[in-house]
Amino acid sequence: MIIRTGKKAGISVVVLSCLIWLAGCGLRETGYEVPDEGAETAVESEPDISERQSADSDDKELVENKDPFSGEQAQNLLPEQRELILQYMETYYLGLASLEHQDMSELFLSSAADQLLLNESALDYVTGLRKMQKTDLSLEDYRYELNVTAAETTGDGRADIWITETSTQNFSQHPEIDTTLYHIIHHFELQNTEDGWKIAGHLQWDSIYWNLIREYWDWDSRTIVLPEAESFITDRVDELLAKAREDLEARDQQMPSTSKTCQHEYDRARAVDYSSQWVGRRNEEWDDFTGRGGNCQNFVSQCLIAGGIPMDDHGDERWIWNGAEGYSTSWVGVDDFYAYASYNQEGGLVASTDYSYYEGEEGDLICMGSETDWNHIVMIAHVVKDEQGNTVDYLINSNTSDVKNFPVGAYPNSYQRLIKIYGWN
Repeated sequence: MIIRTGKKAGISVVVLSCLIWLAGCGLRETGYEVPDEGAETAVESEPDISERQSADSDDKELVENKDPFSGEQAQNLLPEQRELILQYMETYYLGLASLEHQDMSELFLSSAADQLLLNESALDYVTGLRKMQKTDLSLEDYRYELNVTAAETTGDGRADIWITETSTQNFSQHPEIDTTLYHIIHHFELQNTEDGWKIAGHLQWDSIYWNLIREYWDWDSRTIVLPEAESFITDRVDELLAKAREDLEARDQQMPSTSKTCQHEYDRARAVDYSSQWVGRRNEEWDDFTGRGGNCQNFVSQCLIAGGIPMDDHGDERWIWNGAEGYSTSWVGVDDFYAYASYNQEGGLVASTDYSYYEGEEGDLICMGSETDWNHIVMIAHVVKDEQGNTVDYLINSNTSDVKNFPVGAYPNSYQRLIKIYGWN
């Protein structure tokens, strides 16, 4: 459980973030880990003060010299292109730190008005969503690594650049816990002009951009054509934020839940431990459905198995994995698992899909989408409570997109339903 604390002074966020950018700070390998209670810890002699100061100095110099760009293709980036991409990234993250609108016009071509509007609106959508939550979802700190997977500059002054970002963020509601986002894909199209390199286009492969422009996203060509972009995008942001307010109000109005009983209890701690272990990577003992509709439900099914829930191959409702060629749709599909959790009454899983949203525990699940199309599912890793002990948010683990300790209140998928997991019969 996490008790929310107050926010630090806002100006420190911006100053610290700018210092991180100028220092070129890369991603730290950190995370909120559960210690192994059975592990033995070796006790070493304490180094003297001079040794500690020297070590601290070496560590600081290493961090300051860390290049945020990685990958073999990074060497194909020109210095001016690197600078422009970092300016974009910093503008975006400063928006998340302050939850205020950011002017990106100096970064984009004057002829790329639609792309400028799309990228500013995507950030406005995120900041607007986060400002309406129960907790402070501004960022206290952030750092990122940009793995350049493709970079080509042509003779006519154009550059086509693909980047996979992994970031670690610290939210003001729980600054002591690292939130990690894995494998966010960016596509930058740059153009060299008399005023230097400018952004001709940028798309980000995540639910933020998907919610904004999914009707016009051509998955085959990986391009978009927005008719009447100015009115469409502006109206779309307003529509999404209005829907998010309705969803938040509906969650607040839910009545207290009625609990169920089961013969065998669910091991929540083991399920959460498994989810923390396999965020950002895949367990080779199971098939991977990334790129085939998403791995989120397959991941959650594995977590439930780790928590002691047995497979269920009896009755009308089934939940089973017999290898890549033999599994129930409820194992890999969110809609079908939701139906299984709702209607299973014989042996197997005991769960509730009409439980009050703010009565969740670690190891419970949250479905996202709509009543007729559940398209994402995540596992609660931590419960965030206010000073009065009321639940105000959850930190979740998920596959596709892969996030660890991410505030579910910051998710662009605002229609959310708690699935209470009791155990099994």
